[in-house]
Amino acid sequence: MKGRAIAVEILMQVEEGAFLNLAVKKYLKGMDAQNRRFTAALVYTTLENLIRIDYVIDYFASAKRMHRYIRNVLRIGVCQIMFFESVPTSAAVNECVKMVAASKKRQLKGFVNAVLRNVTQHLGEVEYPGQEADPVGFLSVLYSYPRWVAQMYCEDYGFDFAWDMLAYRKQEAYTSVRVNRLKLQREELERKLQGRGLGFVDGKYSPNCLYIKNISAIDELDLYQKGQLTVQGEASMLVCEVADVQEGMRVLDVCAAPGGKTAYMAERVPAYMEAWDLHEHRVQLMQENFARLGVTACTRTQDATQGIDEYKEQFDVVLVDAPCSALGLLYRKPDIKFSKTDEDLAAIVQTQQKILETCAAYVKPGGKLVYSTCTINRRENDDNLDRFLAAHPEFREQALSEVLPEGLLHRAKGGRLQLFPHLDEIDGFYIACMRKQA
Repeated sequence: MKGRAIAVEILMQVEEGAFLNLAVKKYLKGMDAQNRRFTAALVYTTLENLIRIDYVIDYFASAKRMHRYIRNVLRIGVCQIMFFESVPTSAAVNECVKMVAASKKRQLKGFVNAVLRNVTQHLGEVEYPGQEADPVGFLSVLYSYPRWVAQMYCEDYGFDFAWDMLAYRKQEAYTSVRVNRLKLQREELERKLQGRGLGFVDGKYSPNCLYIKNISAIDELDLYQKGQLTVQGEASMLVCEVADVQEGMRVLDVCAAPGGKTAYMAERVPAYMEAWDLHEHRVQLMQENFARLGVTACTRTQDATQGIDEYKEQFDVVLVDAPCSALGLLYRKPDIKFSKTDEDLAAIVQTQQKILETCAAYVKPGGKLVYSTCTINRRENDDNLDRFLAAHPEFREQALSEVLPEGLLHRAKGGRLQLFPHLDEIDGFYIACMRKQA
């Protein structure tokens, strides 16, 4: 199968609920480097701009209903016409027509040809929603975010801030990794990466973070397999640094899989670590990661919304990295845009509140409760924290001034930090630290 045909297949798999990163890894395996880069770029660029691409298709297509295979062929065709300057428009059109001609929908090759040629000739005539008349629709279509997300961000942060946030795109293909200090020092890891011809840059905030450039299968790298490095976002690392675990503490991570945060805390200082997850197969994944990294931690299959009496006031640090909408990752994981709905948020928030309520009981007097999400909206973040603190006067926000890197001190508000990709150039995370009064 050629690259464009594979791209269509991946898009159809993602439509059916497949995880984008897993589908890309599966279908691109065995391709040469150049075709792999082109196909991956085509898939990601199409998904990043899907709403706008569909708007353009519907602007030129007269069909009221369209077979999903034909729509996905048109999507990659329009994507190339609009965003791939290196691909001649004639090639974009002709290759899509050839694909349809060789498919079970061959009778629609003329339709595909007509739509794509219309796009090529009249793209500049498309009328998008107006900024003044429909500001939410303007942002939604122009930057391909679901309307409910654009609406929520405008309400939470105002139109101008929402515009900057939705317009942000990460330009370089870097993978965020963390050096495992149980096995080697950062300088040694840098030498090993250089020896393997891998380019990298320093993390923006964490001294243990590196960004490796243009590596598509990091799990095949010997340094990964030996546990000398592991994949972890820099914002996720900051959660652990805010937790500030000290030697000999008892630490509980209640929504821990795949175990990156637990592992990082365990690597920083000797301490008792316990890590939970709701699903047994994810607990097994944690165990495999801990073994690879040389980390010692107890694991348990456990629903964090269900309390355990004997754990009451047993831990110095309890980390609730709550299940969330993951909207803070949209700038690099575009499939998330289409896997969540506004209706989902109510159930997510309810689960987050129940986990916070249940797991707060495990904190010792004088201990810390750290709450984090990889999302940006206030319902899952500040609103949850405000509600919790109002119901639990025994907890107070713990100032982050002593645990944050200097470059983020101005971004913290008391015991809270909301990270934004367009401001901080890392994942959109929320981190809050509370201390239980002794």
